[in-house]
Amino acid sequence: MSNVPMTRPEELLAVHETGFGHSSTFVELHDGRILHAAGENFTISEDGGISWSEPFHRNDVNGNAVGGGGTSLTRLSGKGVGLSAILKDPDDARGYYMAFWRSVDGGETWEPPVRVSPPGIPTFSYQDVLLRTSSGRIILPVYICLGQSTGPGDVKPPASGKLVNGQWVSTAAHFFDPRFSCCSVYHSDDDGLTWQRNSDGELLILLDWSATFSYVNEPSVTEVTPGKLLMFMRNGLGRLFCAWSCDNGETWSRPQATSLASSTAPCQIRTLPTGHLLLVWNQESEEEIKRGYNRTRISSAISRNGGSVWEFFQNVESMHEETRVEPGPIRPVRPAEYHFDPGVPAPEREREHILSVSFHGRWSYPSVFVIKDRVLIAHTYSVYEEHSTRAELIVSSQKEGGFNQKLKVLPLKWFYGGKEPADNPWLPQAHHAAKP
Repeated sequence: MSNVPMTRPEELLAVHETGFGHSSTFVELHDGRILHAAGENFTISEDGGISWSEPFHRNDVNGNAVGGGGTSLTRLSGKGVGLSAILKDPDDARGYYMAFWRSVDGGETWEPPVRVSPPGIPTFSYQDVLLRTSSGRIILPVYICLGQSTGPGDVKPPASGKLVNGQWVSTAAHFFDPRFSCCSVYHSDDDGLTWQRNSDGELLILLDWSATFSYVNEPSVTEVTPGKLLMFMRNGLGRLFCAWSCDNGETWSRPQATSLASSTAPCQIRTLPTGHLLLVWNQESEEEIKRGYNRTRISSAISRNGGSVWEFFQNVESMHEETRVEPGPIRPVRPAEYHFDPGVPAPEREREHILSVSFHGRWSYPSVFVIKDRVLIAHTYSVYEEHSTRAELIVSSQKEGGFNQKLKVLPLKWFYGGKEPADNPWLPQAHHAAKP
């Protein structure tokens, strides 16, 4: 059995090739339909994601467009729907902030947006991360970016990549970002009318008192048991990191490493109808990252004990056969082949990790929606194609009829290796394992 480009593709219920990139988010409406949002575009499915309407737009009652970057949807009380997105503050050159729109009629009409994050610090979110907990509280995990856009000596960060059929292509994003980022959580107990931030400060990585700080960003959150929340975060140390809240998002544990290998890319964490956890992320080894195979395997895995043990590793989209990658040491991991702008001396590189290839693709930024007996996963999709100049070495979305996203509809049992979901009698249950 091949796991390239995915594990057991014959079980797919549907696959859609779209142009929505990494903005997709989903919510089930009061009448069972699925509302999808991406930026300022909306679509609707009446058959569980098998088919979709043509895109349409929505304006609020003031006539302004609903949506923006990093869109996330959630259900509110009654027929209500909420949407969060990143907006640009016109009065502040660095003023990105989170806004929240409310609809009381299933997304037909929308109130003007409420500002969630305050002025002064640029605030962002990963798409598809709004969570409504069992108490009715709405959770919006966010991150902030601090610092200058250049590195030592005022030099721009280098570009990482590889040669594909003799031509240079980019294979990674933000591996050399000179800025620092950290996470926090906003929550609302009145269906998004007002918002408060977690009370114990920003989340960042500090593994030892004498160590340097490490960044985290693009968090995703789920509710493991009532009031007990689990957050997963992107970082650059070769693994996913997580944090716990035992008080419905008011306070959080310090981020700690998981046993899951990862490149510096975001993940999505969900709680399934079974009570088990589903994780979807870019799983790559240190060796793969060094060789420029960044974002070339989107994986899924199940935890049946609240986040300690992960099982049933599958390839959602992959250039590699392996479905499970053993993580390496907890340390910064970067591609070996990188270049600075002209005029900057060439860096030392690990030549054993420099290679040329005949094909390269990149997929990342999953959105994950769980509904009854199935799961929808949307992720970015780019394949480099050979052309005469570097400028024309393009991703498939840039040509006529191309696309930059795949939306896959999969039966729930696909994530269990094709088996019917069931508890593992050898594992402790979630209420024991969920203690931070």
